[in-house]
Amino acid sequence: MDGWNASSDYTQRELNESNSPRRHRLCRLSELMISAQRRSFEICARLLFFALVRNRTPKCRLPPYDRPMNGNNSVGVKGVLTAATLFLSRRPMSFTTLCSIVLLCLMVTASSLADDENEPPPGVQKRSREAIAKFWTIYHGNDYGAIPQVQEQLGAAIQHDANNATLHALLGATYFWHVGESARDPKQDQRVLAQDMPTAVGFFQRALDLDYSGARPIGSLTDDHLPGYLGITSVHAGQQRNDPALIARGDEVLDYAVYQFPEFNNFNRWAAHNSDPKDSEAYRKALDSLWQAIDTCVGGQIDRLHPDMRPYLHLQTSVGRKKACWSQGDLAPHSFEGFMLNLGNGLVKAGQIEAARTVFANARYAAGYETWPYRYELERVASSDLFARAALYADPDPRNDPPFGVPNRGCVYCHAKVAEPPPSTGR
Repeated sequence: MDGWNASSDYTQRELNESNSPRRHRLCRLSELMISAQRRSFEICARLLFFALVRNRTPKCRLPPYDRPMNGNNSVGVKGVLTAATLFLSRRPMSFTTLCSIVLLCLMVTASSLADDENEPPPGVQKRSREAIAKFWTIYHGNDYGAIPQVQEQLGAAIQHDANNATLHALLGATYFWHVGESARDPKQDQRVLAQDMPTAVGFFQRALDLDYSGARPIGSLTDDHLPGYLGITSVHAGQQRNDPALIARGDEVLDYAVYQFPEFNNFNRWAAHNSDPKDSEAYRKALDSLWQAIDTCVGGQIDRLHPDMRPYLHLQTSVGRKKACWSQGDLAPHSFEGFMLNLGNGLVKAGQIEAARTVFANARYAAGYETWPYRYELERVASSDLFARAALYADPDPRNDPPFGVPNRGCVYCHAKVAEPPPSTGR
């Protein structure tokens, strides 16, 4: 967006046309506005200038101003200015109203300046960025063996950047990843694994507290993935400890998470209870969560008996919240395939074999299906005897239940961009 520059027509001669103290005070307030932090005053300066013109007050010479406000996760200026300009053009503005605008601007700027003062030094920010980048490198690189090194790097960054919600969230994710794929650990320690899930809960809780309740720049958005992560790890920690109260608390968080971000968090609600008995109310709710996710993604209700996704493929996107529905985003490049693998197996468990066949076929429509490192697992399941597979879910022995995703894998079959490296002797 182009910045606004004061017109050279607003000369000192025009300023002197009136000696009204009230008008001079108004001009002085304008000068104070522009002298403050520029990014917070773009809206205010323009609104005040337009109001001055509308009310035929003398023009204040305002300094050139050409910096757009295009910060990440910030409310855009153009839409606000358009609406405000329309409002001002139709309504005369009193001096009291104009002063209120200026006062609001000063309050906004004070908040923005306080945010800047609370920012960690550049060196600390650099360390945090490097730790975050390292996490995504090993996560996408399928490098389970590097988890300890990333945990150490994230932990060190937190020591100097304790209010960075992303650092806490990613550190929680490393513990969730470690326990979820513990079969990959060549030196399994059951005492360590027993603490992974509760530790993940603690870090996700801290991340959520910082993100939802901590100081944040005006116009920034909360990360609504976080309640889903907190909810699912809380439920799993409760199941691990046989703690019904913790499970119930996790379910409450998951219901809130689904309300906030249904496209993404319905999957977490499914994953929290997909191991429950197939005829239980908890399992029916979990499976219905996957249907709700699809319905939200397509903007309607998909046919439950023949859930063919081909009519909806034109909705695929790599931006906004709807990217969680597809495999178009950078963070989870195979989320669509992983989702269909889970839904297909979930329907097999429920005895809905024909619908499951359609769902398994849906996975092949993903643009990156041929590069999916785990496509062999979906193809193996889809070509197997699904009635025999359903019988394993139906018998009274839960130990022989087939997995819903890739065996002994939890995170990487949606997030990994490459095949697994050879096993390491780390950790």
